[in-house]
Amino acid sequence: MNHEPPDQNQARTFFDLIAIGLVVTILTAVHYTNYHYEMNYHILLQFAYYLPVIYAAMRFGIFGGILSGLAITLLILPFMMHFHGMDPSTNYTQWVEIGLINVIGWLTGFLTEQERRAKCKYQLALTVQKELVEKLEQEGMERERLEAEIRQTERLTALGHMSAGLAHEIRNPLGIMKVSIQLLAQEKGDDGVVLEYCRVLLEECERLNRLVSDFLSFARPKEPIRERVALGKLLDEGVTLIQPALRQHHIDLEQARSQLDEQEVEVDPDQIKQVILNILLNAIDAQGDGGVIHLEGVRQVGFVGFAVSDEGPGISSDALPYIYDPFFTTKEKGTGLGLSVVHRILDQHGGKISTANRIERGVRVEILLPFI
Repeated sequence: MNHEPPDQNQARTFFDLIAIGLVVTILTAVHYTNYHYEMNYHILLQFAYYLPVIYAAMRFGIFGGILSGLAITLLILPFMMHFHGMDPSTNYTQWVEIGLINVIGWLTGFLTEQERRAKCKYQLALTVQKELVEKLEQEGMERERLEAEIRQTERLTALGHMSAGLAHEIRNPLGIMKVSIQLLAQEKGDDGVVLEYCRVLLEECERLNRLVSDFLSFARPKEPIRERVALGKLLDEGVTLIQPALRQHHIDLEQARSQLDEQEVEVDPDQIKQVILNILLNAIDAQGDGGVIHLEGVRQVGFVGFAVSDEGPGISSDALPYIYDPFFTTKEKGTGLGLSVVHRILDQHGGKISTANRIERGVRVEILLPFI
């Protein structure tokens, strides 16, 4: 009954009260209109009072049973007092019946309320059990996430020590090679074949130099110099820097404006712009030529940030767990350090990143920073 809408519950209560009252009235009227019958007839008829009393007790609890029993007693009392054909034993039987009607009403109401309380406790226990199960599931998921982050941190720490020394060892000979190739190109300026080879070599040197720079950024990240800055300003500056790449690949960027753009975050602007650029560049690489990339503000409890959605082929389910690992990449010319650097920068800022395939197509990446 308690789970019904208020209007239906009120209507049913009103209907039950009318039904109980009508049955009691009919039984009482039969008693008074057939007074000339033998007393045994009235005693048998009096048994019918148990029905409305029991129903009232089951429907309205102990008060329903007591009140219906008292009402019947008051209604039948004048008949018992003025019926002249009643011998002492019959009179005693009538009083016993009236007493039983009241006792049955009270007892049924009492047991009904006990059953309802037990049912409420059972429902409460089920609710608590369900909440505990959900809490355990959430704690299990959180534990798995923390274990994954610990493993990620351990891998990053080990790789950081190795890559720092390796990057410095590579950068010096790489600089010498680049200068030598430039000098060779100047001396052989009239030889087209040599110039083409020099151009390819310089491009590869630049690629190696970017790889070394990524190593150094990854291995020895700078401590963030935090300042309060509007999230929208960071996004606008990142979008401005990415415009040449968008035009080169004929991609449109749709940036959704909202009140979140005015929300301030306390971050290192340069590092967060590096995060924005890396995420947008990944989206451009995944997108290929043409299409639309969506940029919008997002918000969670305690966090504010942005989401980038592309229309590319998405990430395979096998590769998805490893995309933040150093050197893991699905690109032919990728270093596999972009998302690792992003992950480390967000860790330093107390933020987080999540990547998931979209239902239709493409990937959605959410970047969240602590809410001020």
